[in-house]
Amino acid sequence: MSDREKRQLIVRGQNVPVSEEYWDYVADEQSVKDAEVYRNNTENYVGTVKYPIGVIGPLKVNGEYANREYVVPMATHEGALLASYSRGAKAITAGGGVTTRIKTRCMLRAPVFIFANIADANQFYRFAHLATTQEAIKDTLHKNIGHLTEERTRIRVFQTDRKVHISIGIDSQDAAGQNKVTYAGDLMMKWMKENYPGNIPEMYIEGGFNAGKRVSVMHTLLGKGHSLVADCIIPKEVCQSILRTTPYRLQRFQKMHSRTNEFMGGISCTAHAANGLAAFYIATGNDPACTAESQAAVTHFDLVNPSGGSTGLFDQDLYASITLNSIIIASIGGGTSLPSFQAARSIMGATSANELAEICAGVVLSGELSFYASMETGTFAAAHWNMTHK
Repeated sequence: MSDREKRQLIVRGQNVPVSEEYWDYVADEQSVKDAEVYRNNTENYVGTVKYPIGVIGPLKVNGEYANREYVVPMATHEGALLASYSRGAKAITAGGGVTTRIKTRCMLRAPVFIFANIADANQFYRFAHLATTQEAIKDTLHKNIGHLTEERTRIRVFQTDRKVHISIGIDSQDAAGQNKVTYAGDLMMKWMKENYPGNIPEMYIEGGFNAGKRVSVMHTLLGKGHSLVADCIIPKEVCQSILRTTPYRLQRFQKMHSRTNEFMGGISCTAHAANGLAAFYIATGNDPACTAESQAAVTHFDLVNPSGGSTGLFDQDLYASITLNSIIIASIGGGTSLPSFQAARSIMGATSANELAEICAGVVLSGELSFYASMETGTFAAAHWNMTHK
C-alpha cells in the first residue's frame, strides 16, 4: 500500500525505499484516492503510471458501425510513430475514407482431453464430434452463460495424437469475452465428464490450441475475437502529395516486403501492425498482450484504374487493404471501465466494440500506408532522427 501522508510504500509489512518522484508520478493524490477503483483490476495496487497519449486524424471510416470521421487516441512513447499514423490517416481521408466490414465475432477457449492412447482418444473424438452437433451441449452453454445465441456459438473438435481439443467460440458482444468463454469451457468439461460413457483420464481448461497471447496460423485463418477486412483507394494525386511517392512504386515495394516475409516464414504479413494495435489497445483500456495474436494479419497493395478503363501503369491509383482476423477488443469489462481509459475513449465517442474494431482496422491500415511510403522514399531513418532529436 502507498501511504502518501507518511510517504511510505509498505509491502508485506516492510518499508520499501522509493524516490521522491514516486509520490509525484505513481502514488500521486488522485492515484491513491482511486485505489478502490482499481481493486478488481490490479492486485497489490501501489499507484498508476502515466503513459503518453497522442491523437491522429481525423480518420474517415466507412463502416457499418463506425461511419464518420474520428480523432483517435493512441498511447505510445515511440517518437515519430503518431506522426506517421497521422499521415496515413490524412491520405485515407483525402481519398474518401477506409471501408471496414466485420466478418465474425468469436472469442475462443479450447479445453483438452487426454487419453492413454490414440484409439481411446479417437473414440472420444467421435463421440465429441457428434455430441457437439447436438442441441444438448449448446443448450447447456446458453442456459448458464448470459446472452449467448445458438447461431453465434461455434464448436470444433480436433484430435492431435492422444489428445482431443474442443474449441469453443462464443459471441461475447461488447466484452472481449476471455473470461466468459473460460466459463463456457469449464461447462463443456463438466458436460463431457457427465455424459461420455467411457473414462476421461485427464482434462484441462486449455491445452494450447487457443493460442492465447501468442501469434499462430490459427489466428490468421480461423480468427478470434473480431475478424475484419478493411480497404481504401488512394488516388495517385493524394499518393504523391501526402505519401510522397507513386502508387506504382508503393505497391511494388509492399509486394517485395511481403515476399521477403513469406520467405522468412512470417505469420504476420504486415509492415508493423503491432505498433498501431498496441497503441490503440492501451489508449482504449484493452489488453495490450493481445497484440501478439491480433497482429496475425495480411496487408495487400495493388494498382487500380481510376476510371475503370485502360490506363498506363503509372497513371493508376493505389488500392490498399488489410485483413485482421483476430482483433481482441471491448467497450465494456476488463480495463475499459477504468477512469483514464474511459476518458481517452470519449475523444472518439465510440460506444460499442464493433465500432472500436472498425476504427482500429482503419488505424492499422493508416500505419501500413505511411510505413511503406517512408521506406520506399528513403525517409524512414531521417523521420525518426528528426522527430526524436529536437
